[in-house]
Amino acid sequence: MSRVQREQLSGSDALLVLDAIQDCLCAKSDQELCQTVVAHARKLFDFDHVSITFGDWQAAQRLWRKDSFFCQGIPCGFWTAYERTDWLTDPVVENLLDHQHLQHWSLAKGPRILANGHQGAPSPHPAVRMWADLGVRSGYSCGAATQRNDGQGSSMVTFFQRREEPVELRIAQILAQLTPHLHQALTRTVRPDGGHSPPPPLSSRENEVLNWLGAGKSSWDISMVLGISERTVNFHVYNLMRKLGAINRPQAVAIAASHGLIGLD
Repeated sequence: MSRVQREQLSGSDALLVLDAIQDCLCAKSDQELCQTVVAHARKLFDFDHVSITFGDWQAAQRLWRKDSFFCQGIPCGFWTAYERTDWLTDPVVENLLDHQHLQHWSLAKGPRILANGHQGAPSPHPAVRMWADLGVRSGYSCGAATQRNDGQGSSMVTFFQRREEPVELRIAQILAQLTPHLHQALTRTVRPDGGHSPPPPLSSRENEVLNWLGAGKSSWDISMVLGISERTVNFHVYNLMRKLGAINRPQAVAIAASHGLIGLD
């Protein structure tokens, strides 16, 4: 976690997030992983229910194959009924599967994509009405995906609240740091024989850039440290993400940490 990210969280928050990331690196099974991460999350912010699922998303066919599912606080019968509602067309779920956007959503106001502030309208989708009947009013949903051919997979994580709560950027920052590591750990624990193959070798310059990314440095920062142009740094970052199968910089750091390419402190 970078110095800037630590400053956005309190000291105790930053330590708890690092502890949760360490659990992601050490967990032996998907259920153990989810239980320990959720336990850390409860120390960081309030929520009433949680669901974590991992599987394959075939975008062209609009098909989801579930490999792992974890839930606290929501009856199994609810999920059976929920899956009958064509839940993949729920706007929040669609955003998670297609773009992995971190969202804060409200049944009264609709989903808000936190990366760009876009606020969607409340949805009449039958799945949304089911959440209302259950007493859920708002929450946070986040996702991640692996792009490499030997590790395809998608994660969806949602923290549900029974209150109508406004967005809290502190919680968004916590989830932005934690979700890529949770996804990488799910890839490893759910698919130990095929989902965690070593990435292609990195060049010495790519390793330098990767280490500075792990320290939370921006492209401009790295360009100043290494004495190269910001455009060249971005070129190396693009190659890193391609080789690691990452869709963004935090996920590249998470994948690198899971392979022992960098340390986290």
